[in-house]
Amino acid sequence: MTRFLLPCVWIAWGLSYPLMSWSLEAVDLFSGRLIIMPTSGLILLALGVWNGAPALPDRRLWGQLALTGLFNMGLFQIFLIAGIATLGPSRTPIIVYTMPTWSALLAVFVLKERITLRIALSLALSLAAVGIIISQEAAARAAPVGTLLTLLAAISFGIGTVLTKRMALAGAPTINAAWQILLGTAPVLVVWLVFARGAYFHPEHGRGLAALAWLILVSNVLAYACWFRIIRALPAAVAGLTTLVVPCIGFGSSALMTAAPVSWLDAVALALIIAAVTLALARREAAKWPREAKT
Repeated sequence: MTRFLLPCVWIAWGLSYPLMSWSLEAVDLFSGRLIIMPTSGLILLALGVWNGAPALPDRRLWGQLALTGLFNMGLFQIFLIAGIATLGPSRTPIIVYTMPTWSALLAVFVLKERITLRIALSLALSLAAVGIIISQEAAARAAPVGTLLTLLAAISFGIGTVLTKRMALAGAPTINAAWQILLGTAPVLVVWLVFARGAYFHPEHGRGLAALAWLILVSNVLAYACWFRIIRALPAAVAGLTTLVVPCIGFGSSALMTAAPVSWLDAVALALIIAAVTLALARREAAKWPREAKT
């Protein structure tokens, strides 16, 4: 089952980066998040209830949902938006997807997971790819704050992944995802209130509205419904590494859809990421998935 969920996440998140640029024709980044997040959360909640799950989680889970929602949704979205605003949508996903590094390292200390040679090599390849991208990115050198904010988005999501795995949230994954999104909207709202002066909404731009619809229904509703099932099924380090396909799709689609330049070093970086994913999803690790899924 996990193997079918992963491609959904890869495509949904990968295409979200260029489509986020298109959505700017209709709405600014922070206002867009305040449309996307609560709408996605409510749709997921409705889907969970429709499938027979209670709308409200057990009372003991609220603190856990708030904490994981803060890192998985709130802080991640704030730092990601700031990174995209500074560095653009093309190479931002490459920097964001250092996330597996932080997930794997935190999993060693928090979850007592073992870093195998396979996982270590995957991490090394992914970091090498990120290094190549950053080394040639003039914007990254000119805007160290933007690069730092994008890295903070990666660290935040890595922390959220490990916390979600550690807490082993009971109940329906769809309901848990919904409430994490809804609770994670609060810090985004606070930041929006600070920067609301630059907010705008242009409903006459059809392409921007279509992109916004994709970000709601596919990049959030579908992707998070799949992602929280993946976290349950796989070790945190492996789950994080599987997302390394996303920057390949994100970078390639951004280059095609936003006419961003692509160099031979970009191709090398993407090849390293593909190698990292191949190692992470090799048969030795894949053989563990059915047992993990039953726990």
